[in-house]
Amino acid sequence: MELRSRKILWPAACAMLVVLTGLLALRNIHLSRQVDGLHARLAEHQDNEGKSYVVERISKQMEDIAYQQKDISEKQREEAVFQMGVAKEMRLRAEEEQQRAEEAAHHAAEARNMAEKQRELAVQQQRQAEHARNVADTLSHVALGRALALLSNVQYRAGNKDVAALLAYAAWQYTSEYKGNIYQPVIFNALGQTSESFITRNLHQGGTIKIVPRRKVAHSYVSASNYGEIRSWTYKDRFSDNRLLFSNPDYSFRDLYVDAEDRIYALSYTGEMLIVDGDAWQTVTLPEQDGWKRVVPWGEEQLLLASTSGLCLYDKVRGRIVKDVPLPEPLTALGEKSGQWLAFGKAGGVWAIHPTGELLPRKSWTREPVTAFTWSDELNRGAIGVEGGNIYLIDARGNILNDLVGHRSRITQLEFKGHYLFSSSYDCTINLWDVLADKKEAVSLKTLSSWAHCFYISDENTLFTGDETGAVSRIMISPNEMAALIQRQLKRDFTDEEWAYYVGRNVPRRPMKLAD
Repeated sequence: MELRSRKILWPAACAMLVVLTGLLALRNIHLSRQVDGLHARLAEHQDNEGKSYVVERISKQMEDIAYQQKDISEKQREEAVFQMGVAKEMRLRAEEEQQRAEEAAHHAAEARNMAEKQRELAVQQQRQAEHARNVADTLSHVALGRALALLSNVQYRAGNKDVAALLAYAAWQYTSEYKGNIYQPVIFNALGQTSESFITRNLHQGGTIKIVPRRKVAHSYVSASNYGEIRSWTYKDRFSDNRLLFSNPDYSFRDLYVDAEDRIYALSYTGEMLIVDGDAWQTVTLPEQDGWKRVVPWGEEQLLLASTSGLCLYDKVRGRIVKDVPLPEPLTALGEKSGQWLAFGKAGGVWAIHPTGELLPRKSWTREPVTAFTWSDELNRGAIGVEGGNIYLIDARGNILNDLVGHRSRITQLEFKGHYLFSSSYDCTINLWDVLADKKEAVSLKTLSSWAHCFYISDENTLFTGDETGAVSRIMISPNEMAALIQRQLKRDFTDEEWAYYVGRNVPRRPMKLAD
């Protein structure tokens, strides 16, 4: 039993031993693994310690490098600050140099400008000196022209017409050459009388009250008288073709109008209007027996007839009066302003005449009775003549700008030509005025033998005038044309003695007569 027990326990013991051996082996393996792990960990620790040392050394070196870099950076910063200071100083120096350069340039510019101003001042002073010398020279020659004109008038009255003509032409030459006023009375009168350009013809019985041009015949005119005459005549270098169209002393014509068909309408103070068409004529009896003064065109088919007491519209086609308009006060004048006809009353009233014939009151321009009116669209001003002989220049509103004093009696007609105003008067004179001149002085174109009733200015710088004697006179109104006429008529030139006596020894000699 015991042996069997032993037999049973032995294998068990062996098995346990094997198990124990295996466990020990496993333990050994585990311990080996632990040892290996410890070795690994030890090696790892040793490696880490080595690395830590290296890292520490590297860190130390890097720290040293960092300190070196910091020191270098500090030095670089200090160098940069130094360089910045140097740059700033150089910039300030550059700015100072630039400022000095700019100041130098400014001073140079100022000096240049000053030099330029001095040069301009010198040029200006030279020009002023030249201008003063030219002005003095001009005034001297203009004064010479005026003096020669005075001498011409004296010699003409003394009968020395050759010398008078030479003096008049020399007066015009010096005055025009040195831009003087060739329309000043003394020169104009000298030219007018020595040129002998004034030509007159006694064409009418009674006073010549109107002169108008024919429409279809060049250089042909129609005139009427207050003794009932109507004449047609031509002027081309001389009066010619004088033809009596109508004559009846019972008529007293006061106005004429010639239409586009060359039909003549003559208005008689006694209340008739004569219509002359070629060789035929007819009479239209007007509403009132007397006081008729003006006939003017009213559109294409009508005429405006004006009497002392009223206005009438006459229809040329129907041949009769179509409207009668009474006036508030006696009519003294009729005038046109920019296509608008105006009526002037004896008490100072002014009315614009509507196309229908109605009267539209306007502001009164003067308390004196207006006897003549004209308007210039070019100058935008007008002129009114009054009973006492004064002429007033007015603006568009009727304000009086200037008072032209020169006539002594009633103004009968006023007309603008450019900036010149022509006037006629019962004081027997025809005057010319430069309305733009500072000194508006009358130039007497001609003193007639009787009342100056009317005038007409032709395109050839010629004025025809009619007076109370029935004469029609031709007056040249261009000083240049009169001077040219004088020069063509000169028979000789100045002698040396005449030149020295009249013109002056110190004035360079110049020829007056045209070369043969």
